[in-house]
Amino acid sequence: MENFIQDLFEILLCIFGTFMYYLFMNSSLFEVIQYCDERLNIEAIADEERACNGLQFQNSGEINKIAAAVDASLEVIEKAAAIEANFLIVHHGLFWGATIPIRDAVYEKYKYLIAHDIALYSCHLPLDAHPEIGNNAILAKILGLTNTAQEFEFHHAKIGMTGNRSIERSKFKSLLQSTFPHVVAMEFGPNVIDKVGIVSGSSGVIIAQAKDLAIHTVVIGECQQYYYNVAQENKVNAYACGHYATEIFGVQALGKEVSQKFSLPFEFIATDCPL
Repeated sequence: MENFIQDLFEILLCIFGTFMYYLFMNSSLFEVIQYCDERLNIEAIADEERACNGLQFQNSGEINKIAAAVDASLEVIEKAAAIEANFLIVHHGLFWGATIPIRDAVYEKYKYLIAHDIALYSCHLPLDAHPEIGNNAILAKILGLTNTAQEFEFHHAKIGMTGNRSIERSKFKSLLQSTFPHVVAMEFGPNVIDKVGIVSGSSGVIIAQAKDLAIHTVVIGECQQYYYNVAQENKVNAYACGHYATEIFGVQALGKEVSQKFSLPFEFIATDCPL
């Protein structure tokens, strides 16, 4: 009987120890996730059907280093592994559109995430729309806009920013060219700018919306051919500064915040995407 009690005690102690181990290991991951979810208010902003904002790929629970990037590409995941980051924040996550087989590059991504114990956290429109650490809010500060406000509806949420700045069009264009590596200028609005609208990424729809808001200058991400006609017909100055380039700000801001709050090292992973 004494041996039975001792064996039972050892078993219970082992179970308790295992439970406490995983509780401790997982607390850091889920504390970070909770912070990110609440900071970005991800439940309140509708997104693409399969955007899957939040934790997309779990690791064992321990976080030693934060990394951030725009895309969950194989290149980015490999670089995250190389710098020994095991919590990766991205703007464009693993899941978009139709379900696809786990093979080729998709398989390699999953393999790297598992082999290097990397958790992947993705946030799309909530990180565009955030009034403090969102892509558009940060870009508004860079461009020196005042009296900023959230505007431009997409999926029933205001994801863009507007703000005031009195500046000659040529000087505003030069400011953009000093901020971004590539700027496509479609200049059909006034020579002196007083109000600017900003929506990062795939955002050409705001060119037509701008006129209704009495805005004649917009900064957008990617450029499509028909944007030229829309800008011309609505007499708007439209500056396409790149989908990737306009969306590097939010992930860096969130990564730095998480780094500071949880006393973890942080690194931004850049790529050479020119689009």
